[in-house]
Amino acid sequence: MRLPFRDALAGLAATAATALLLAAGAQAQPAPLKICLEEDSPPLSFSFGPRKGGFDHGVAEEIAKRMGRPLKVQWFESENDEEAVPVWEANALLSDGLCDLIAGYPLLGSTLGKPETDKGAVPEYEGMNRSERGRLVKLGVLSATQPYYRAGYGVIVGPAAEGRPIDRLADLKGLRLGAEVGTMASVLLFRNAGGVLVDDISNVSETKDLLARTAAGEFDAVLIELHKFDNFRRRNPDTPLHWSGYVHPFGVNMGLAVLERHGALREQVNVILDAMKADGTLNALAERWQMTRIPPAAPWVLERLTPGMLNAG
Repeated sequence: MRLPFRDALAGLAATAATALLLAAGAQAQPAPLKICLEEDSPPLSFSFGPRKGGFDHGVAEEIAKRMGRPLKVQWFESENDEEAVPVWEANALLSDGLCDLIAGYPLLGSTLGKPETDKGAVPEYEGMNRSERGRLVKLGVLSATQPYYRAGYGVIVGPAAEGRPIDRLADLKGLRLGAEVGTMASVLLFRNAGGVLVDDISNVSETKDLLARTAAGEFDAVLIELHKFDNFRRRNPDTPLHWSGYVHPFGVNMGLAVLERHGALREQVNVILDAMKADGTLNALAERWQMTRIPPAAPWVLERLTPGMLNAG
C-alpha cells in the first residue's frame, strides 16, 4: 500500500534526521591515537598472542587515556640484519601513517632531524601483506618528546661478589667479568680507566648466554642494560643474580618519536609526561611490569659520544 505523499515526506525527513545524528555522533568520536610498539622487547613491550603489555605499552595506554582518545597499537618487528637501519624504519612507520608516535625511542642527535636518505623501507608490522615487504616510503623529519626513562647500564653480580660494594667499575677489579661482544656495555668495560679491567674480561656472544653463565657461576659480575636483566629475572625468578645498585654514568634517554610537522601532538604528550612523572604514574608502571626505571638525565638529547663518556664509570 502506497503511503500518502505527506507521510512519505515525513518518513524521508525522519530518515535524513537520523542520518545526520549518526554522522554527528561519528564525528564526535575522537580519532584513535596510533602508537607503534616493538612486539618482542619485554619488559618494555611485547605481543605474544593474547598476551600483550610492557612498560612502554602501559605508557601508551595512559597517554591515550589522558588525551581522551582510544589507543590503537601498531606492533612491529625490528629487522635483525646488517641492511636494516632502525632510524629509517622508525621514520618509515611514522611517515607512512602507520602510527602517530613510536614509544621507547632513543634520543640521539643521529636519530633525530632530517634523515640521510629520502626513502626508507617499512619494517614488518602486524597486518602487513607479503607484497608490502621492502616497500619504500618517503621519509619525513623526525622529532621526539621529552624523555620518560633512561636506558642505563648496571652491574649485575652473582654469589661470589655478594656484598661487595661497587661504586665504580674499578671496584670490579679481580672479579671474573663477562661481556657480550659488540655491545656498548662491552666497550664501557674495556675502555674503563684506560683498560684497567681488560685482563678480567671474557667475551660471550649473546645476552642469554652471558646471564645464564653468570648464574651458573662462570662469571662473578657483568655490565648490562638493566631492562635485559629485568627480562632475564622475570623468566628466571629464582636466579641467584641481582643488581648491585650501580649504574654507569653513560646512558641514553628514551622518549616518543614523532614527525616534526606534528609539533602540537608532541607538546600535548610532553604535558602528559610531566603529569605522569609528577603523580608517580611512570614509577607505578615500571613496578607493575617489573622494569628498573632509571630517570632521564641531562642533556635530554645525546649529540655525540666522547672519549670521556666511554672511559668514565
